Amino acid sequence: MSNKTLLLIGSGPGIGVAVSSLFAQRYFDNIALFARNPVQLEKDRETVLASAASVNCIVTVQTWQVDIGDLRRLEEALAEVAQFGDLECVYFNAARVAPSPFFEFPISGIEEDFKVSNLALYAVAKWAMPLLRAKATTGTDCRPSFLVTSSLLPVDPIPELFALSMVKAAQANLVKSLDKAFAPQGVHVGLVVVGGAVSPSAPALNAKNIAEQAWNLFAQKREDWKGQVTILEDKLVDWEPSI
Repeated sequence: MSNKTLLLIGSGPGIGVAVSSLFAQRYFDNIALFARNPVQLEKDRETVLASAASVNCIVTVQTWQVDIGDLRRLEEALAEVAQFGDLECVYFNAARVAPSPFFEFPISGIEEDFKVSNLALYAVAKWAMPLLRAKATTGTDCRPSFLVTSSLLPVDPIPELFALSMVKAAQANLVKSLDKAFAPQGVHVGLVVVGGAVSPSAPALNAKNIAEQAWNLFAQKREDWKGQVTILEDKLVDWEPSI
């Protein structure tokens, strides 16, 4: 069984595939991709394989069609990933991004957003942390990590996106709690805070640059661990807590 496995939850044409492609080029042997759309998953798989091949790296990429709001299906898929390879990093990139007008957006929609951003994240952490803690005790040169895409919504909510703002605030709180609990046990827990709308034409807020900063967070030595990196529209990268 290969030693370096990345599980990326919430694959897609933006941050998801950019992170998995870069991490495949630089470190990982196995890439596990979770998303709802099987057509996009296959595209992402081909992109990751081609990215790795472009720097003469050979990786194995396996995909799982998963609606992570279905917690039973999520747990089944996670059990399969445990057989796929030796988990070393989880990158959680899933979110439901859509307008939520006040008093028109149904309570059921808020519940679904919370399920995807928080309950699913909790289920993934419950599964992953024992594996990552065990990895940390092997004494080898490894980087057990649990990283989550975040935003500035926890501190600067957008009324038209109030539901997403609410659940991202709760999610950031959960990640910071995980950091306090598991960083002392050798697991690097961190937030990749995306400070605005992602666009291919944005100088800093493009998926490739966000993936680069996610890598910089992942690659830190234990004595230098930070709990978050923030990518801002004015091309600055902030390593101080922003949320």
